[in-house]
Amino acid sequence: MKGHSNGPVELRDLMESRVLSDLSLLHASSRTNRVEDLALITNIEEVTALRPDTVIVLTDRVAKGGWTISAVLRYAWERRASALIVPEQSVTEIAVELARRLDVSLLSTNRDATRLALDVALQIGMARAGSIARVQVFSERVSQAHSLTDALELVSRELGSSRVSVEASGAIAIEVPAAEVEQARRDNESDGALVAVPIFASKANQESLTTQVLEHEREFAEQVLTAAAPVVRALLTESRLHSMRQSLPQITVTALTGLRDVGLIDDPSWESAIADLHWPINGLYTAVCILTKNRERLGTAVHQIWQSSFQNVPLAPIADGWVTFMPIAENDAQSHVIVEMRKKLAAVSGLGLMVGVSTQYSGAANSVIAVREAWLAARMAGGGRSPACDAGDAAANTLVDFANVSLLLLKRLVPGELAERLAASLFPRLIADAAVDEIIEAVVIYLASRGSVSHAAKILGVHRNTMQSRIRRAEELGVPLNNADEVLAVHMLLAAIAQSRG
Repeated sequence: MKGHSNGPVELRDLMESRVLSDLSLLHASSRTNRVEDLALITNIEEVTALRPDTVIVLTDRVAKGGWTISAVLRYAWERRASALIVPEQSVTEIAVELARRLDVSLLSTNRDATRLALDVALQIGMARAGSIARVQVFSERVSQAHSLTDALELVSRELGSSRVSVEASGAIAIEVPAAEVEQARRDNESDGALVAVPIFASKANQESLTTQVLEHEREFAEQVLTAAAPVVRALLTESRLHSMRQSLPQITVTALTGLRDVGLIDDPSWESAIADLHWPINGLYTAVCILTKNRERLGTAVHQIWQSSFQNVPLAPIADGWVTFMPIAENDAQSHVIVEMRKKLAAVSGLGLMVGVSTQYSGAANSVIAVREAWLAARMAGGGRSPACDAGDAAANTLVDFANVSLLLLKRLVPGELAERLAASLFPRLIADAAVDEIIEAVVIYLASRGSVSHAAKILGVHRNTMQSRIRRAEELGVPLNNADEVLAVHMLLAAIAQSRG
């Protein structure tokens, strides 16, 4: 029998074996014929108990009469059997045609059915024994891996250069790319299969070891991934312990020299922060930056709380805080990820942390930009309620999305209380009007729409004439909307009022 490189027994391998090479192939199924079991049918009623991926051998007595072979073919099709082997003298054109229509592999033989069944069973057992031995050798080899990347590369090579990754809730955390030619072949195969094995036993931890293989390689791939999972689990844990040690209280250079206050927030060293993370950046992600004026005192608490919520996302230390990359599954909106983070961070809202989240990026080349965005957003946290949060959100002052930084800048430049006083002085008739709120809202949206009444009406969800009426009313109440020198100031002032009242 020819050695099979991927473990599971295939019908073509059985036929190429020395003891089974005399079988005549009457029809070969278009689907992959994996062989898991053998059934020697000595009574027609036994076909009702057939299991998938089984080679069926009919004895001479059962195969007498064309209708019997036709009936067994239908059962083979329903049960997704691997193949049907029948006595040569019992084969008819009707049976061969039915095998083609049902797409069931049909073979014939002139040998004794019982002896043939024993030979097939022997070949299946030999192939399984070889697969088990190979997995055992692989287990010993992967246990010697010194890094997570080394372990995944060993798995990839064992599976014929397949792509292998560690995934958390559908998002790729780390990946070893496959050889381009081999992966292209697997991606183009209609019977390709995604195989995933849990890394941790806990149901709360959704991390898995994942690969893409051909359908007939599924069983062997599961065995290899299962053998590698304990090693990957240990290496992941070691990496996270390293991150934990790095985030424990440390005395900074500025504290030793006395040149600056320990809590002073400064622009961190991006390259150093990313290098310390020990976590390859693949797929879609958003950067997260956590800043504090008490890093040495809060380091242990922050890390423990973070790890309890985001086990698969380790923190790396930077000056006055930490940085990390949150993987995002392709089917997840970033807003959903931010909402989840707000819920988790509610537990630490009282620690005075400032957390910033970048926009969504992919690829290591954009990691510096992502971290800088997250850092800038974190600098804006803690200064008031985020416009994206409800008033009762416990984490409202803790996390800022970079996409909303412009609104927070406006609030800091023109605080709501100051804006109200200025407007009462500059536009007293507007502030005194009964419809002041809807007029201010209309003007802000109108100016944000670059003076397009139609676009502003669409955003506000009102008729164009209604929007036009409100803009005209604002002008009647003394709001200048046609003077280019005053429009920017009007927009900032009214936007600050709308935000404070909203």
